[in-house]
Amino acid sequence: MNRTVGIVLVVLVVLGLALYMNAQRRDEDQWQDGTYTGRSAPDDRGYFGEIELTIAGGKITKAMYRELNQEGKIKDETYPYQAGPQSHPKYEEELMRSQDPDKVDVISGATETHGRFKEAAKDALDKATRGEQGSLSEPPTAPVPMAPQKEPTTVQWKDGTYGAKTEPDQYGYYGEIELTITNNKITEVTYDEKDSEGTPKGEDYPYPLGPESEDKFEEQLLQKQDPEKVEVITGATQTWERFKMTAKDALKKAE
Repeated sequence: MNRTVGIVLVVLVVLGLALYMNAQRRDEDQWQDGTYTGRSAPDDRGYFGEIELTIAGGKITKAMYRELNQEGKIKDETYPYQAGPQSHPKYEEELMRSQDPDKVDVISGATETHGRFKEAAKDALDKATRGEQGSLSEPPTAPVPMAPQKEPTTVQWKDGTYGAKTEPDQYGYYGEIELTITNNKITEVTYDEKDSEGTPKGEDYPYPLGPESEDKFEEQLLQKQDPEKVEVITGATQTWERFKMTAKDALKKAE
């Protein structure tokens, strides 16, 4: 009997110690009340996200998120691709509801913003566990330094004709390209954006800057021979992104 009681006591002590250590671990990870800021790393165009979170009672009670370029200009209603800025309030609401950046669902058309939002939120919450308070300054904080760009390597393309296309967006539109390579140079480019039935955007498309930019992007690629050097045209950012994506995919097939 005494031996049984002794075993029970040992088990209870071990269990109690485990519960205590687990509680201590939770306390260490608990967010401290206050205001905290976080940032994402800049993307290849220099845009990054900043967030300000308010913690009260160990919970996220307020979230304010914004995206800026390297000059400190905030994306607003003048930004040509509005799906990003319009998603900010929805991501903020979802974070306050779920209390977990990893449970914030992506919004169609705002995938890159989703990644930046999560990264910035995690950075702020990491500071909240340590009590490192701060708030977003006005004007915007100094830009995040971009990583040095690597020198491009020489690539050999095989002669031929190569095609590629993007996945359809939320409206069913996708970009499709056809490149001709002759003597390791891009000699012909044909790019179109089409609807779900395969019909190219034409004069009746309500946002003509997209279709009008296609010829200019083709000319730039023929001249510069590098999709990354094709410059964006104001009002045609989404077309520019799809053009570059398809061109890089087609050239990869040509390697």
